[in-house]
Amino acid sequence: MEQALGRRGNRESGILTLMPTAAPKRLFLIDAMGYIFRAFYAPMPQRLRNAQGVPTNVPYLFANMVRKLVKDWKPDYLAVVYDVSAPTFRDKLFADYKAQRPPMPEDLSVQLPFVRRYCQAMRLPILEYPGYEADDVIGALAHASTKHALETFIVTSDKDLMQLVGGNVRVLNPSKGDLIIDAKKVEELMGVPPEKVADVMALMGDSIDNIPGARDPNEKPAPGERRKAGIGEVGARQLIQEFGGAEEAVRRAAEVKRASYREALQKYGEFVKLSKQLATIPTDAPVALDLEKMKIGEPDLSALRDLYTELGFTSLLRDFAPLTDARKADYAAIDSIEDFSKYLESLNAEDPAALWLTLDSEDPDEQGFGARVTSIEVSGKENRAATPPAV
Repeated sequence: MEQALGRRGNRESGILTLMPTAAPKRLFLIDAMGYIFRAFYAPMPQRLRNAQGVPTNVPYLFANMVRKLVKDWKPDYLAVVYDVSAPTFRDKLFADYKAQRPPMPEDLSVQLPFVRRYCQAMRLPILEYPGYEADDVIGALAHASTKHALETFIVTSDKDLMQLVGGNVRVLNPSKGDLIIDAKKVEELMGVPPEKVADVMALMGDSIDNIPGARDPNEKPAPGERRKAGIGEVGARQLIQEFGGAEEAVRRAAEVKRASYREALQKYGEFVKLSKQLATIPTDAPVALDLEKMKIGEPDLSALRDLYTELGFTSLLRDFAPLTDARKADYAAIDSIEDFSKYLESLNAEDPAALWLTLDSEDPDEQGFGARVTSIEVSGKENRAATPPAV
């Protein structure tokens, strides 16, 4: 209650009046590739394809995740932040940065333009800057948002971004049921406060980004052999809790009790320091926080219709029916099976028809996929559809 009220004093009367204050507006920064990879690897009964055989599950799931985010959280401002292929300062620091990443699967790369078209049709700003990763852009925007009365949510499942949490900035992890991660939650999950997350990453490294940690990055195990053990996540947390930072752990390596950790710090201390630079997300990228461009607005229905038609899921436009001319739209729920049968008989058998199935899943992260059909909708022409009663 106190957080929702402001105070106004009256010197002459000595009366203190509590005045309601407006809730802070919400800014959501979506890690685009996080959403895209999540959509690509989502378990599905079968992969979606359009009439030309092009895979379409990524734009479909991406659209569903964005729609769910907007519906559940009602953001005032939103931006979709992309990585770019151009080299960044990390590549200059370490030539082998991300060198072990496999090439993007072809059936994913062909779907990326559809995701961009969806964002453009939804009028969601796409942010990307040569020389900076998406994390760096998000870091700069999150830092800039602290100067405004905003609630800022970084939408990602990447634990690296937890280092940006603090004050009005939090992480929303969609892969954990929209888990909200504040500073206290970061300590619970990582064992250290947000400002020490990069130190943990510096000790343990990151195989995805090829951040070495306390290992020799040039080590090439013989066929069948494993890389020498370095310092894992649990050990990294313990060392940061004990010494306060990655550099301090290296400086005081002789005090480390566990022999393997002590040896790794003494032998690969320079790589730990390099890893700290690679893992740290700067907040000074030259990125402007343009809230006017990030306002949630009405989508471009014509562009959405063209995209959905090309991809083979035009029925998604039913969500935007209230934005169309109500006199031209007819989305009816039919009360009886007999009346629904009459509706089907009224359709011209020579004309194309669309069938929409609404599926329910036990796992909320499946974004609509599952084994149980909760409703169907049949359309024989544009802006006309009928739904039979539930059986």
